[in-house]
Amino acid sequence: MTKYDIVTIGDCNLDFFVVPHGTMVKNDRGFISGKSVEFELGEKILLDSADIFMGGTAGNTAVAFSRLGLKTGIISAFGYDLMAEKLLEGLKLENVDLKLIDQRRDIKSNFSIIFNFGFDRTIFVYHGLDDYSKLKIPKDISSKWVFVSNVGHGGDAMFSRIVAMASEKNLKIAWNPGSKQIEKGASHYESMLKLTTILSLNREEAIKFTNFPVRPDIKELAKRLHRLGAEVILITDGNNGAYCYALDKLRFIDILPAKKVDATGAGDSFTSAFVSQLIDVEIYDQTIETALKYAIVESTSVITKVGAQTGLLTASQIETEMEKHPRLRAEVL
Repeated sequence: MTKYDIVTIGDCNLDFFVVPHGTMVKNDRGFISGKSVEFELGEKILLDSADIFMGGTAGNTAVAFSRLGLKTGIISAFGYDLMAEKLLEGLKLENVDLKLIDQRRDIKSNFSIIFNFGFDRTIFVYHGLDDYSKLKIPKDISSKWVFVSNVGHGGDAMFSRIVAMASEKNLKIAWNPGSKQIEKGASHYESMLKLTTILSLNREEAIKFTNFPVRPDIKELAKRLHRLGAEVILITDGNNGAYCYALDKLRFIDILPAKKVDATGAGDSFTSAFVSQLIDVEIYDQTIETALKYAIVESTSVITKVGAQTGLLTASQIETEMEKHPRLRAEVL
């Protein structure tokens, strides 16, 4: 049995990035965003550009961990189709171990179509596996950590298996809850949170997950998640930087200057770079500081390229970038 530093669990898919020709966005008060996209039914729409990349949180983080030098496996459901062939080929090229892939003939592989309209986008998503309780997770898995990403229907049964496995094998868990888990709320996942070493959410997700009746400050939000069991809490806030609550301290790290091209995968890259720095070390002030620096450099690189994985860096590349920013610090609030 292969021994891993970390195994990611969840979705891996092909992302089709397309830029339609012409302006289709209009102001529309009927939507929360205040905007909608309009095109004629039956119309043939020309595309100014089209790209295909690997995506999905489990796929993005697996590639990130592998590029950072970690022995990485991935547990994700694939079909037997052209998309699966491309995904398997891509993961193999990135040195991600494929032995744990759950490939089955009764499903199609995941994919998404991302329509970019300037800095706005609309995403169509297809999930081949409609019940994640069916996802095969080997009982004899040998890994130091597991990274659990967003999953859909049937996820609770899968989480129960992960909790049992982590308890038995002393596995450390990093967790990025998905929309289904956010809807159910943190109190629904007490057993999972009590075994979670690193919990990662964006600000809006954290508010919904904790079911705060009012918009709280970040420290109170993080403390509530900590009281529910998670040891380290990451809360990203887009252009406003990111926060980390650990060792009874709230730290803040600001974004680095960069030309933003595509935000796809920014959160995945931030979390994976952070987790990578805590794989074989104790959690204390200096390791948290270093992990946050790695995370902000990694995510900055990702947003300057199209696709969630194009801008992912190696550890030496991150070190080089950090040298360019000697004043980069995580501030204790």
